[in-house]
Amino acid sequence: MGQSRGLAGLFGISLVLMITLSYLTARHFVEPFPPLAASLSSPVTPLSDFIGISLGFRKVTADLAWIQTLVYYGSTEEGTDEERAVDTGEGKYPLFLAYCQRVANLDPSFKYVFYYGGGVLGWNLNRLDEAEVLLKEGIKAHPKEWRYQQFLAGLAYQKNHNIKLLEEFLKGFVDENDCPNLLRSILANIYKKQKQYKEAIYVWTLVYNTHDPLYTMRAVSQIREMYPLAKQMGTKAH
Repeated sequence: MGQSRGLAGLFGISLVLMITLSYLTARHFVEPFPPLAASLSSPVTPLSDFIGISLGFRKVTADLAWIQTLVYYGSTEEGTDEERAVDTGEGKYPLFLAYCQRVANLDPSFKYVFYYGGGVLGWNLNRLDEAEVLLKEGIKAHPKEWRYQQFLAGLAYQKNHNIKLLEEFLKGFVDENDCPNLLRSILANIYKKQKQYKEAIYVWTLVYNTHDPLYTMRAVSQIREMYPLAKQMGTKAH
């Protein structure tokens, strides 16, 4: 009888501890994802996103959304020259911001969407206001990610057509592994226009070494084009 009371007492104490722990956890636990309504707020959100979240596959759903974003931006719009579009990013892609926001709403820890999306909107599509909107959303989600602030500064240089400061901005992190090739290509094109062929070749070599299928052939063609020019300038210098 005494043993039964002891077991009952231990069970009661354990139950109280479990309830207390659950209460404290609930108070201090921060949900890592936005509420469902916010997660599905992008105008390009399909029903499949709701299904993915409901089944507990939020990150997988975000990955699929990112692939669909790249497919959307990688497709050639009607009335656009395909070869020119690949080289210059020509096109309007009016829903590109919405596609990026869809990914970010599904998984705010997907930091690259803010870098890539901000770069495409700001430099390729020249929609600086939309780029700022996306980057500010990135800053809100990741206040310690200081490079988002750098991107905003770069956009300001673009707005003011200050190529020299834009060049210095891009040089600051072009060697980093997670620098988008989009920004590397912008720096390489700046160098090319200034006839700094060796510097441009160096940047295109960085691009080539990423083995990014979207940029590999472009990098090869640019290196082949500028190598004799760089060699010629080197000969003249001597």
